[in-house]
Amino acid sequence: MKDLTKAEEQIMQIVWDLKKAFIKDIVDEMPEPKPAYNTVGTFLKILETKGFVSRKKFGNTYMYKPAIGQKAYTRASMNGFLGKYFEGSAEKLFSFMVREKDLNIEQVEDLMKKLKKND
Repeated sequence: MKDLTKAEEQIMQIVWDLKKAFIKDIVDEMPEPKPAYNTVGTFLKILETKGFVSRKKFGNTYMYKPAIGQKAYTRASMNGFLGKYFEGSAEKLFSFMVREKDLNIEQVEDLMKKLKKND
């Protein structure tokens, strides 16, 4: 799966949230200053080429839908991140985060309980 740029990911977050959207809908959801309609359209063409969205023609415009789920993208991104920075080891990532955030044993145990609860 290809990586997304920050701008592409921002647009994809909106498409994932809306489930299906026209360019106008996406622009309306974007923060100020809002990008131009044509700019969002260009990014959607790129996202379609990368396989992230599909489109269906309605008159002289298109409706866009996610072609890749948010969870699948998150999983692929995290696996790439783990591989790039932590030799593919979730344990090394966890150890890094514990040290970086200076977590005490109670906080780590609380986190472990929350993880077990979600299983």
